[in-house]
Amino acid sequence: MIRITQQNSASSAKRYYATADYYSEGQEIVGSWGGKGATRLGLEGTVDKFSFERLCDNLDPRTGEPLTVRTRTERRVGYDFTFSVPKSVSLLYAMSGDQDILEAFRASVDDTMREIETEMKTRVRMNREDCNRTTGNMVWAEFIHTTSRPVEGIPDPQLHAHVFVFNTTWDGSETRWKAGQFADIKRDSPYFQAAFRVRLANRLQDLGFGVERKRDDFEIAGIPKDVLGRFSRRTALIEKVAEEKGITDPKRKDLLGAETREKKESALSWESLRKLWNTRLTDRERTDLAAVHRRDHVAARLLHGEALAVDHAVEHSFVRDAVLPERKLLTEALKRGLGAVTVDDVTREMQDRPLIRSEIDGRKMATTKEMLAQESKLIDYARLGRGRCRPLGDPERPCSRDWFNEGQKAAVAHVLGSRDRVMIIRGVAGTGKTTLEQEIGEALAEVGKPVVALAQSVKASREVLREEAGFANADTVALFLKDKEMQASAKGGVILVDEASMLGTRDMLRVFGVAEGVGARVILVGDRRQHRSVTAGEPLKLLEEKAGLRVAQVTEIHRQKGDYKKVAQALSDGRTGEAFEELDRLGWIKQVPDEDRYEQLAAAYLSAAAEKKKDGNQKSALVVSPTHAEAARITLAIRAGLKTEGKLGDERMVDVWIPKHLTDAQKADATEYDTGDLLQFHQNATGHQKGSRQIVEDGMKLPTELANRFEVYRPMQLPLAVGDRVRLTAGGKTKDGEHRLSNGSLLTVQGFTKRGDLIVDHGWIIDRDFGHLSHGYVVTSHASQGVTVDKVFVGVSSESFPATYQRTAYVALTRGREQAQIYTDDKTDLLKAIRRMDEPLSATELSEDQQQKPALTARLMKRLGFSRGFSVFDGRQNLSQPGASNDHMNERGLDHAG
Repeated sequence: MIRITQQNSASSAKRYYATADYYSEGQEIVGSWGGKGATRLGLEGTVDKFSFERLCDNLDPRTGEPLTVRTRTERRVGYDFTFSVPKSVSLLYAMSGDQDILEAFRASVDDTMREIETEMKTRVRMNREDCNRTTGNMVWAEFIHTTSRPVEGIPDPQLHAHVFVFNTTWDGSETRWKAGQFADIKRDSPYFQAAFRVRLANRLQDLGFGVERKRDDFEIAGIPKDVLGRFSRRTALIEKVAEEKGITDPKRKDLLGAETREKKESALSWESLRKLWNTRLTDRERTDLAAVHRRDHVAARLLHGEALAVDHAVEHSFVRDAVLPERKLLTEALKRGLGAVTVDDVTREMQDRPLIRSEIDGRKMATTKEMLAQESKLIDYARLGRGRCRPLGDPERPCSRDWFNEGQKAAVAHVLGSRDRVMIIRGVAGTGKTTLEQEIGEALAEVGKPVVALAQSVKASREVLREEAGFANADTVALFLKDKEMQASAKGGVILVDEASMLGTRDMLRVFGVAEGVGARVILVGDRRQHRSVTAGEPLKLLEEKAGLRVAQVTEIHRQKGDYKKVAQALSDGRTGEAFEELDRLGWIKQVPDEDRYEQLAAAYLSAAAEKKKDGNQKSALVVSPTHAEAARITLAIRAGLKTEGKLGDERMVDVWIPKHLTDAQKADATEYDTGDLLQFHQNATGHQKGSRQIVEDGMKLPTELANRFEVYRPMQLPLAVGDRVRLTAGGKTKDGEHRLSNGSLLTVQGFTKRGDLIVDHGWIIDRDFGHLSHGYVVTSHASQGVTVDKVFVGVSSESFPATYQRTAYVALTRGREQAQIYTDDKTDLLKAIRRMDEPLSATELSEDQQQKPALTARLMKRLGFSRGFSVFDGRQNLSQPGASNDHMNERGLDHAG
């Protein structure tokens, strides 16, 4: 793997890189200079302390003069690019001492650094604007280490390189040394990591070692997993501490490296360490390891896998995005083809594909002809349907709700008088869209027009459209697209789609196809500023901008009052800074340190949930967090508060299933599965019935050819007690088969049967093997869309900022009627996060004429602005900070919300 860590302290850089107290004799290799910039400075061969320290101080090592014009106290000294190998490579090198393995590693690091070097940039001022110019040169010092930090005094084998890149580059146009621009390199680090792994795997295969691809990485074939585990004690220790502290986020786990770090008490020689490591192996394991090193049984190297790898990348990547950086496609292809491709072959294969490409702000973006065709059909259907139909009713009909405002009345009139095949109502958050939909439904019923109402989620279709809007047969878009009888019920009528911004291009096009087939009209109700679909495309935005449709605007907010209404109005208008200032003035933004924040949030939530309304009914409260990892920690604090109040009984562990959210392309890849995973079929297939299950076991043949018929889940244990709130994460039936369990529903645990089944509201019993459960206290912003409560609490710490955007804040902060409180650890960076736009390009935009490129460039610059002002790599992993870690782990997993 590759980790990029910013270094701001010259003294820390000197101490870490120029001394040998970190490692003992034989555990490090003398550093070497690299990069075209180093050659220009006359730095070649072995790193010397004098030159290294001068560069840390921004001085020319030859003259002692300042290297760049500015030398500020807080300047960035450089970046540590840390390259780590798979554990099997570290172990084999440690036990065999094979220098060919070391050279394969060094050559792979060197190739990757030279590729990175070609993309080095510096900042220039042109036409009164800042922009970047490629310089193509770097100055770096490479240090190879062979062990990890010790556990109980003994380190484990861990071959890795620290490549320290100094914050300087030669600008040939200005003929001077200047500070480098690393943002684009850090952004593309997943690509460089994948390229490094491919190069290393290929070199090891050239040496005769077999390699086995393991999802995104690889291991040398023939070394058992349990053996590798015995030499991964640092990772195991950090995982143990993380579990004890309730930490699931990989970035927070990285910080645990410093907290658990041991100092070396005495130096051990390399041979002494090898003897100690040998004691962890049985005689048979030592024999097997020697056989692996001798290459007794080596499979022939796979070749020319680039076509399949690129096929996979395209099929997988465009499920969730309409337009992607080409580098992201290359990254996926390299990961999928690891062991059977080269970087050059994959690059050539990608270039040969008939993708639609455009370079924006120096970044190559791509989409597919299929995606463009889908968007074009969508636009054409709406555009060609303008003025083609008879009005649905009388636009002069008075609304039965005489308290409607002008915007609501105009929206009803717009629908009844429209002659268009597709109609759009944009209703901002809190404007009474549900009541408006009810009025439209009643008006259409009066003229005999059937209405089929749809929403993306089961919860929204049943609790909002059925119970609140009065559409008795409302259901999900997914069911509608499969249910021919339901489709037929829309014949000659209207298909109304609520929260239409959450529909992707493919599903919207399918809805239009059904509408055309049954002669129905389509009403799209939503707000493009709110959350978009998790699948590719933003069709609502596309139709508003490209189809020439008249959009009814409903903008007067009813949900909030007074100062809170000002906040909601500003958010709906995109004036995020104003909304933030008003929230802060109201005292609703709480900046609290990590150790107290979740407890304070939990206490505020529990207090709000215990409040009574004037009519004596309980007030409603909701907690929202951008990420599942943070939601889990908030849940922990809430449940601790409930236990203190005596509202939770004795706890027991319940087996649950967490969705892995794999695309069909991923499900067709056997390396994506782990022993113990669950395959649950959602459609009938050969040898499998809908609802049937299969547990993944070692060596079993996976039904990857049926990838589109099942979903994959990983096992987890969930602590539950009587009194707990649980959320259903999939549909099903109660144990007696009498009652439907709806995805997203909230239930309270009333008890457990002797067998361990859950007893919930209404006395319903949920089989202990059902498993599709989570705690029901916290939701993500995406899941909160469409929900209304009295008070909303938003937990968003620094680690969640990369997943926080303008629309995240807009949706989360407008869920409440009375109040919205934010709990964070950094107000300043939170404001930067919520100002970011999350507006991906459409295939249509990407393919537009060259004249429109400046506008596209401005949009992409906006989207990337946060990564330049606040990067997930910047500062958070700073070597000069006490919490920094130099341990190299590769955690991967999907955290689960509470």
